Amino acid sequence: MSKPQRFSRIDAVLQYLHDHLSEQHTVASLAEISCWSRWQFQRVFSDATGLSVAQYIRELRLSMGAEALLDSQAKHIDIALMCGFDSEISFHRAFKQHFHCTPGQYRKQGKRVGIKKPLQIITPDTSEHHPLFQQIRIETRPAFSLTGLKGRILGPFSSAPNFTETVPDLWHQYETVLSENTEPNSAPRIGVIDTRPSPEQEESLCYWAGQSLSSLPTCAKLDVLKVPEQVYAVIPIHGSARHIEPAFLWFLRHWLPSSRYRGISGFELEVYPHDYQIDDDKSHMEYWLPIQAREL
Repeated sequence: MSKPQRFSRIDAVLQYLHDHLSEQHTVASLAEISCWSRWQFQRVFSDATGLSVAQYIRELRLSMGAEALLDSQAKHIDIALMCGFDSEISFHRAFKQHFHCTPGQYRKQGKRVGIKKPLQIITPDTSEHHPLFQQIRIETRPAFSLTGLKGRILGPFSSAPNFTETVPDLWHQYETVLSENTEPNSAPRIGVIDTRPSPEQEESLCYWAGQSLSSLPTCAKLDVLKVPEQVYAVIPIHGSARHIEPAFLWFLRHWLPSSRYRGISGFELEVYPHDYQIDDDKSHMEYWLPIQAREL
């Protein structure tokens, strides 16, 4: 069976799961929907999604419950049953294990944290390291200060994009300043794109390359940006830097319009591990886009 056929079969099972999430499922019953035996289905599902069937269902049900806690005043027992749990106690236990707080505490804090959305198939890529399925997370990130360098860039939607040259150059400048003023550190590198409207700069955007570290030295070449608390959709991006723009465009054109969220102006984040290699197909980073829930 070719890869497109294999993933289209898994996509059909995923769609069935998403449409019947509150119902009880077994690996055997889901395997019947596909073309595989129970054992084969488990292997193929894990290979395609990186998750076991039980883990995937559990995470989606708990995420659905978390959003229901924030978006409604429904009782815990009603949310538990809606999400496919057989009792409030089992929901409470699973919720606390996954989110590290009780449903009541989660509702009280009122922040979207750790919410995972259904996997969606994306356009196949020639790279073996680029997955065909993508899972978006919804996270509330607390306010933080970024120390780094800033510059103007022309993004993918401008008339003359230059971000593929200017962004790497800013990062090279930042790493040079860092090496001249402090010891090497393994903290994540964070790129910040300020997308707030600016009458003076209609096409260009302000881009920051830096880190959120209190231990960074005071340096005349580095500035400080205060990023407020925001709710984000987090896009995991596997592979070299060339995958970032396609993943971003897929999110804007496909995932966001079909979701219950809308994009807002604010501070977009690119979060890289300290050893990120732009040309390595085994690299991994995350793109964080500010969002808010649509009115129901």
